[in-house]
Amino acid sequence: MKKRDELEYNKWVDHLNNTRERTNYAIRRMDLLIISICGGGIYIIFETIREMKGYEVDFENEGTLIFSGITFLFGITTNFISQVTGYRANHHEENYTQLMLKKIEKKDYDKEKMHNYNCGVDNYNKWTNVLNIASIALMFIGLALLTIFNYHLV
Repeated sequence: MKKRDELEYNKWVDHLNNTRERTNYAIRRMDLLIISICGGGIYIIFETIREMKGYEVDFENEGTLIFSGITFLFGITTNFISQVTGYRANHHEENYTQLMLKKIEKKDYDKEKMHNYNCGVDNYNKWTNVLNIASIALMFIGLALLTIFNYHLV
């Protein structure tokens, strides 16, 4: 292998290793925070309903509380789906990088597969970003609704 090809090959090997690390990191990132906050919000809602039913307290804006819980639930669901698309994006990137290494080594590789993997990376990344923004927005909406409910109790 030529020196230039070897340098490029090593660059892609490093890229492959970084992609694998990002695949693992994508599973554990900020999503834990979103899931924790949304899960905590759902817990607070259940406890509030249980306490209010236990003391037979009627409250006017029960719909706000329930809608907050639904919003938190959708936030968790959206976050989970973004985890799947993030994993798929990184998986496609890994496959693309392996084909790039074959290309550099002057071995046979499937150009169409390489193109498809690259398009898959772009698509999955786009959906991951959209879903991450949606799950963050749903978390904040749920928090706002829970705050509004709490404010009206006082």
